[in-house]
Amino acid sequence: MDWRQVFGADAIYMIYGPPMIGKTRLAVSIADNDLKAGRHVVYIATELNLKPILDKIKPHVSELHEYYDPMELLNWVNGLGFKNPTTLIIDSLGGVRMNYMAEYSKATGGLPDTVRVSMLIQIIVHRLMEAWAMGNLKIILISHESPAINEPFFGESTYPTSAKKALHDVGIVVRLFTRDVTEGSVVKTERVGKVILDRYGLLTKDTLSSPIYFTLPEPLF
Repeated sequence: MDWRQVFGADAIYMIYGPPMIGKTRLAVSIADNDLKAGRHVVYIATELNLKPILDKIKPHVSELHEYYDPMELLNWVNGLGFKNPTTLIIDSLGGVRMNYMAEYSKATGGLPDTVRVSMLIQIIVHRLMEAWAMGNLKIILISHESPAINEPFFGESTYPTSAKKALHDVGIVVRLFTRDVTEGSVVKTERVGKVILDRYGLLTKDTLSSPIYFTLPEPLF
């Protein structure tokens, strides 16, 4: 399936994968495609390591905001409401997690337990779901990945870091990874996405027996 078809619905998506796999570049491609289709596109950066490329992202979105304080992001999310078709991208939930841990450590001298971090992300995603339920909204959530140690995560060996409890508000989960493809005598490594959860059957009725794969688009920059 073409990646544009995968991300064509007004749904809540979660995209996760390892570092440098292309999560941000895929998000920018989605933004660019939706902007050209006439949608309002809002891009939220939460990771400081995105700063060097923010100027390159700006031409592909309608609005770009930086939120490095998790509470400021939550306040912004609480006031959401869109009249026109809008695509909202948060890059990333991992940034929210790291920023919250840094603020907590600065204030208390220690690190928050995983329950606190997961609860914050769960609240933010739930608020986003409430805004999505009002209509005219597509949401793209970017997440890091962690090993699925005790049991597979929808058949996968990794899961979205700190975001498991937020998944009941997510419609479609996509994992990004690399795989080797043989073309004649040449073995190439390609970056692909796999739909591992489609809660409402928008793309497939059964992701385990009928998985959807797609090749990641070429980077825009």
